[in-house]
Amino acid sequence: YKARPEQIILFTVSAWDSNCPQHIPQRFEAADVAAALAERDKRIERLEQEIARLRSASSATFKE
Repeated sequence: YKARPEQIILFTVSAWDSNCPQHIPQRFEAADVAAALAERDKRIERLEQEIARLRSASSATFKE
């Protein structure tokens, strides 16, 4: 590198926190994730059943 520096800035670090939460992704326990996904899947199943029920009720209404 041919350039020569003209000035320098010297930093004195008195503390360093490598666990800064700003740059660390959240960690979730596998059991908690599994429970949340199971709850979501149950809700999806209930909603799909409701859709099927409403569709069958709707088609029965149009046949009459």
